[in-house]
Amino acid sequence: MSLFKYQAQSAQGVVEGVIEGTDLHSASQNLLRQGLRPFSIEPYEHKKSRSLFAGVTLRQGRLTGGDMEFFTSQLALLVKGGMSLDGALRLIAKQTEKKELRDFATRLENKLKEGLALSTALEQEPAFNTMYANIVKAGEEGGVLPEMLDNIAEYQTQARELRQFVISSSIYPLILLVAGFSILIVLFTVILPRFKMLFEGMGKELPMNVAILMAIADFMSAHLFLTFVALVSVPTLLYFYAKSARGQQNIDDLAISIPVLKGFVRDIETTRIFKTMEVLVKNGVHLVTALKISAGVATNRHYKTLLAQATVALKEGQQVAPKLHGGLFPALAVDLLAIGEESGRVGETCGQIALHFEKQLKERLKRFIALVEPAFLLIMSFGAGYIVLSMLSVILGMNDITG
Repeated sequence: MSLFKYQAQSAQGVVEGVIEGTDLHSASQNLLRQGLRPFSIEPYEHKKSRSLFAGVTLRQGRLTGGDMEFFTSQLALLVKGGMSLDGALRLIAKQTEKKELRDFATRLENKLKEGLALSTALEQEPAFNTMYANIVKAGEEGGVLPEMLDNIAEYQTQARELRQFVISSSIYPLILLVAGFSILIVLFTVILPRFKMLFEGMGKELPMNVAILMAIADFMSAHLFLTFVALVSVPTLLYFYAKSARGQQNIDDLAISIPVLKGFVRDIETTRIFKTMEVLVKNGVHLVTALKISAGVATNRHYKTLLAQATVALKEGQQVAPKLHGGLFPALAVDLLAIGEESGRVGETCGQIALHFEKQLKERLKRFIALVEPAFLLIMSFGAGYIVLSMLSVILGMNDITG
């Protein structure tokens, strides 16, 4: 059997999708039997994504976010085209070149053959979060699974784009930071040691600042391996500390305490939480369940705690918005959510909140980068300039020192 991409006229309007058939005529007959009048049918060729790291698996045995996005979009397209779930999973397993994704699709197909619902099968897979399974379950119960899969794919795409924007915005400042440290290391290990013989022949005591710089240079040039270990171990220790329970608690506390950092964390958490609530509520998931899942999406424990308290209040018959006051969420977001609860349009309101604060986050990042870049350049110039001027001051005052 081959795959054919089609456009056809249905009672609801123009639809498109993918359908199986031995040839074009067979595919056309299959569409007519489904009540569709095709006006465009062509062979469907799966386009494999290519990237700089194509063919390289960085995390063996694990499914990446890109795998999940690909799986969801392909499953939605095939199911919308009239293919059965098990047939769509079988086809995805056949098309993909990645062993982990192929095995995953095969496991799901086998579970469907055993009589499990797709949502139940997904809940048993560690690669999928609770949000994904709940939306699929709502789609199964409402008979709109293809539309739900489309919504999930759109959510995954938006989350990836936001994540990539944040990462790409951070690359240039990190490059400047690394370049600054590299320049200082070259100065201390290559340039300053060359002044040692000159200064030793003076027979006079060096100024305190120059003596300290020369002592650091002597140590670093004489212990290059130890210097390298120290430079590598510091960020490594910080990384593992940040991964520890105590480190995560301290980082969460600092994230909502430092003024500049607090604004970034607030916008990121607000965008992610309300975007998740929008997708869940608009797709038929109960608000209590949506709050629980959104608490899992939050990365800061203070936001998790606040959402857990709001979930308890909702179960007791109270509104959610009053429980979100306290400074973690922007006042505008809380007030809009209160209006959404009163009007019965929580899902739509959450989407508006997420969109507003996503735009605000991007603008905040652009302004921050615009300030950080010249600040880093100024600090690098000041550090290197201070060292050079300190050396020159000694050299120019050599006659006074030798008296």
